[in-house]
Formats: sequence, C-alpha cells, structure tokens
Amino acid sequence: MEKNKLDDDIFLFLSEAKVLLQQNKYLEALVLAQNRLRQLPCDIDAHVITAHAFIAMKNTEESENILKKVEDIITDLSSCYIRVGDIYREKGFFHNAVNCYKKYISLNPGSEKTKEVVDKIVLLEQEEPMLAEIEETDGAGKSEPEFYTITLADLYIRQGHFAMAAEILEKIIKNEPDNEIAKSKLDTVNTAMAMQASAKADAAQANFLIDIMTRWLENITKVKNNGSATK
Repeated sequence: MEKNKLDDDIFLFLSEAKVLLQQNKYLEALVLAQNRLRQLPCDIDAHVITAHAFIAMKNTEESENILKKVEDIITDLSSCYIRVGDIYREKGFFHNAVNCYKKYISLNPGSEKTKEVVDKIVLLEQEEPMLAEIEETDGAGKSEPEFYTITLADLYIRQGHFAMAAEILEKIIKNEPDNEIAKSKLDTVNTAMAMQASAKADAAQANFLIDIMTRWLENITKVKNNGSATK
C-alpha cells in the first residue's frame, strides 16, 4: 500500500512538472521541485526538474550547482560502504570489507577519503587471516596477496586516474621488486601521464588513451590467465 502511494506521488509530481515545463513556466516548475526537495532532499526526480528549469532559463551556473549537490549526496551516502566495511573488518570478514571499500572507491575515485580507503585495503592484504579468504586465482591453486591492489590500479586506469594508479603500482613494486606486471603497468601509466600532460592533449585524445589502456589491461590479464592455465 505504501509503495503504491509513493508511486502515485512521484507520478503526480512528474506530471505536474512536465506540464509546467512544456508551458515554459520555469519558475513555477522550479518552486514545485524545490518544495519537494525540502521534504525529500535526495529525490533524484526533483533534482532533475530543478536542473531542467535552470537550463531552460539559461542559468547553467545554477544547473551545475545542482549537479554538485547531487555529487555531495552520493559521496555522503556512499560513505556507508566505508562504515560497513569497517564493521566487517572488525568482525573478521575481511573479504566482505574489501568489497565494501572497493565499491566506495568505484563511486568516488577522486574523493579525499579514497587514499585512506586504499590504505585500508593494503593493510588488510598484510593481515594473515585474509589470505585464507582470497579466491584462488591460478591453476596451481596459489592465491595472490597483491590481487586487490592490482585490481585497484586497473580500476583507476580505466577511469583515467593515472596518478592514483601510479601511486598504487609504486607501492606494489616497493614491496615486490620482482613484480614484472606491476612494472610494465607503471611504465605504461607514466607514458599515459606524459601524453596527458602534453599541451596538445584534448578530451578526445584523453578518451582514446583510456580506451587503449583498458584494452592493454585486458590483454595483460588474458596472457596472465593463459600462462597460469598451462602450468
């Protein structure tokens, strides 16, 4: 019953807002959306209508502010993953904790807390109980303690955060000087950062670079898996 009432409420709001926007009554649509946000600060539909009204009034600065507010909401809500991850870690569920931390990072790659979360994952890798929970990743049944750190580096590369990926890879190499995969990735990441810093680099080149890096990562993974399967 509650769900049906909520669905009806959303439908009525969107219908009224749509009519106002179609009639070019942007201020009225804005007031409608803002009144809803006073009651439901996290309502996505209301944020979209608010941004739509500002854009229609050619006030792109305010529409950007709306997006910034939504970004802040996402950051605040996703901090739940850190807190639940900490609880998992406290209770000894290390694998679950890492999954929570990784989820937070995927949602907030540029957050100030990201480095702190990465450090938590690195510390978890160094704790003996976690080794028993890491899935076996090769044909010989050997687990890889560095798996999650490598995965984080790959995640950052795919999202274009090369400097953060380089920092993680440097930590791996410091702890494992013979890790050739980490060395190869770091060389490529450094090349990518040099290209990105070029005065000629633009958005199209950056996207192309990320695409090339992603394909390279996939090829590295395939080679690694094939090598393990033949052992």
